[in-house]
Amino acid sequence: MGKNSFKTLSLAFLIIMIALLPASSFVAAQSAQQTKTPIKHVIIIFKENRSFDNLFGTYPYGHNEALKNNSIIKKLSIPDGVLNMKVEVPNYPGLGSVLGYTKLAYADSPVQQDPGEGWVDYHGDWDYGRMDGYVAYSGPQSMVYIDYNQIPFYWDYAEEYVLCDNYFTAVMTESLPNFLGLWSGTTVVSNDISPPPYLPLNDTIFYQLSKYNVSWGIFGLYSTEQSPPSSEIGWLENIKDFAGNPAMMSHIYNISVFYQMLKNNSLPAYVFMDDYGIADGISDHPPDNITYSEMWTVNVINAVMNSPEWSSSAIFITWDDEGGFYDHVPPPQINSFGLGLRTACLIISPYAKEDYIDHQVLSHYSLLKFVEWNWNLPYLNEDIAESNLPLDAFNFNQQPRPPIILGPTPNIAGTLGTSHGYIEFENGSSYRLTATQTSQQYPIPLQIPVSQLPYSVPQNYSGNIGFTVSYKNTTPAWVIPAQFYLVMLSLIVLVAAIIVNRFSAGSFLRTALLGLAAVLSLIGSLFGMIYPAVPPAPLPPVQPTYSIFTDLGLFIFVIGIIILAFPYIKKFAGKKEQNIPENVRLLAKISTISGGLIALCSILITPGVIIPLKMISTLAMPQSLLQIAEGSLSPFTWLNLLTAAVSLALLAVQSRIYSKKF
Repeated sequence: MGKNSFKTLSLAFLIIMIALLPASSFVAAQSAQQTKTPIKHVIIIFKENRSFDNLFGTYPYGHNEALKNNSIIKKLSIPDGVLNMKVEVPNYPGLGSVLGYTKLAYADSPVQQDPGEGWVDYHGDWDYGRMDGYVAYSGPQSMVYIDYNQIPFYWDYAEEYVLCDNYFTAVMTESLPNFLGLWSGTTVVSNDISPPPYLPLNDTIFYQLSKYNVSWGIFGLYSTEQSPPSSEIGWLENIKDFAGNPAMMSHIYNISVFYQMLKNNSLPAYVFMDDYGIADGISDHPPDNITYSEMWTVNVINAVMNSPEWSSSAIFITWDDEGGFYDHVPPPQINSFGLGLRTACLIISPYAKEDYIDHQVLSHYSLLKFVEWNWNLPYLNEDIAESNLPLDAFNFNQQPRPPIILGPTPNIAGTLGTSHGYIEFENGSSYRLTATQTSQQYPIPLQIPVSQLPYSVPQNYSGNIGFTVSYKNTTPAWVIPAQFYLVMLSLIVLVAAIIVNRFSAGSFLRTALLGLAAVLSLIGSLFGMIYPAVPPAPLPPVQPTYSIFTDLGLFIFVIGIIILAFPYIKKFAGKKEQNIPENVRLLAKISTISGGLIALCSILITPGVIIPLKMISTLAMPQSLLQIAEGSLSPFTWLNLLTAAVSLALLAVQSRIYSKKF
């Protein structure tokens, strides 16, 4: 080959490579705009704090199967719920025969008391898949459910579209970690806390959508139409470099803009909105009125259905966490965070199947995966990549279904700064509400007769949820009962030792009994340390995860040791009494009294010792056992108890010394 030929080939190769580089970049950018389905808009409405059984446990019949003989209801599919209502939970895991049970009950009201929340409470509810800790951890208020009387429109959507009955939260804890899970497929915290730590911006769906030129928007009630102050953005502040970043903040809009975009056909491809904090009473979070909140949700959906965007939209309504409400289905474990406990997900779209119960295992990660998959984006992490897609909920071969408008609903005008006729909110936004009660519409006629559906919708659920529940390092079921009986026995022995000491001079018997009480309580506590009642959180804030019986056992052990050591303290102090200067003795007495008083005050101000008891109204259900004794779970509280006990012992010794009664 000649030099000229070689140069020509080299030049041609270089031109081809240069030409290919921008072409490949253009194709990548274009592929992100092309969707794999007719869905061009994903709208996620993130609600608050409800379990599946709390919302849909008795779907489609309702409380006491009131609508079982209804001509429409007879044709509907049945999810994995609690229709037979033969559900009861021990008042403490493993101790039902001793401490009794609490039955699942119908809450004949749109307002319920808020159950206990957080890593400890939810993992205690779960109890390593035994689902029997709700009363002890989230409280007896967790054992309630509602039906079509409170949420008729949610039940209408379940009837007309898709209800997912194996949908799980991302993390078995409260809101913030689940918001981060939905936005990124991971979390940097185990409970609701202010930053730091921060979630890296590059790990979020928002950064990814911007990188690949896919439009997106976050909608809520803000004091401005766009780019609100950073103080108003809620959990988004936990994303590093989000607050104050114009490239991110420009995607945050007041909900009034959402309605404008729907009218002018400019809605972003990805839409996120949540209802928590927008106003008193407009949230699914107890004790807000869930019927009122449902009306707000229906108003949003009606606006979508009445817009040009309906024909290319998919609306996902789900709840950030289960809120401590009872659910009977144990979640699969995919990593150190969960999945979390089960909640519901409604999928509404012109391509959604009708009267369809999706039994596939889905989660918040599945919604994130659907967005990335549909817009040809790389998955943010392995957990998202391995999650199931909610494709079974759709029939993309069918003609787009016409909208189903429900109502009456509030006439929500997204006007800023208006007072008369509006409910005003702290951030300056306002809602105009012209309807205050829902119409009992459920059930409504099916849009497509069941006999004409091109897919199978078996009415009776088989119970095969498609996964095997297996947990690592599971605490055996016998641990709590063993702790309980050991602690009770140690208390009995301790009381016997005190009685012997009072009525008998038999120091050997007293010592033996005290030693036995200390050993029994220590063994019980060691069981709880080896097998903690709740798995420790892998991320901050790290909370104590021992059972209350572990703490009680340690307390009894310390008391037993102090009583055993008391005679030796007296003897030692008595021998040295003459050699102690008066000012030193006075200082010791003052410091001992001060230490005891400080310890006592620290105990009293610990949350859970006194404060919650004052907050319980006469109409409220009793707080949970662990909520009342929350302070007992704090290692600092137990340190204060130990300090107080030692102080009392030293005071007693000093009193005997000064009164010369040795």
